[in-house]
Amino acid sequence: MKGKDFTPLIMWFCLLAGIVALSFTRSGRMPGIWNEYPLSPDTIFIGLYVVWMLVESRVSGKDVNTGGKTRSDSASCQVYGTAQALTFLTALWFPPVWRGPNPAHFLGITFFVLGVCYRLWAVRTLGRFYSHRVQTMEGHRIVDSGPYRRTRHPAYAGMILANAGITLYFFNRVTLCVFLFMLVPAILFRIAIEERTLFQIREYSEFAKKRKRLIPKVW
Repeated sequence: MKGKDFTPLIMWFCLLAGIVALSFTRSGRMPGIWNEYPLSPDTIFIGLYVVWMLVESRVSGKDVNTGGKTRSDSASCQVYGTAQALTFLTALWFPPVWRGPNPAHFLGITFFVLGVCYRLWAVRTLGRFYSHRVQTMEGHRIVDSGPYRRTRHPAYAGMILANAGITLYFFNRVTLCVFLFMLVPAILFRIAIEERTLFQIREYSEFAKKRKRLIPKVW
């Protein structure tokens, strides 16, 4: 349909369907390490992930309307979204290395919550300029408040931290490989594509000189 882009929304629904399906089959395939607890922390983690998806679904819905926007995505949306989905879906499908309650569970869920909160802070700070697509809008300007005071891409930093938490909590070798060799490279590719567009905005060069991309004073 002319002027419409349903890709982010379709990917969102596919991930949600995969999470629901794997959540129902997971308990029958995994060792019951939380049997002594009235509510499984796994269920809590999955619930938190779905809440995060629901919050970000507003952006996916907004991205459907492409009118007045110039896209320069280079398929990075599909690459990035697929890698993000596979990180969580493999975490749910493959058995974890942990055979009992472990400090890694606490650290994993802590990293996840901190990463999501940091990412949502960045999304809220950008407001109408945030999109799951690389695109420019009429009146596009550089935002240098909130987390953007310290880094250029805090939303991606939050994404990496959140998925590091997923990988640690549900630790298995497949998810680790997906996170390290698919998701992180996809985010770096996404940043490269995004900055190619951002440097066309006059103020961005000066903004970039004063901030690292993901980690203050490092990169």
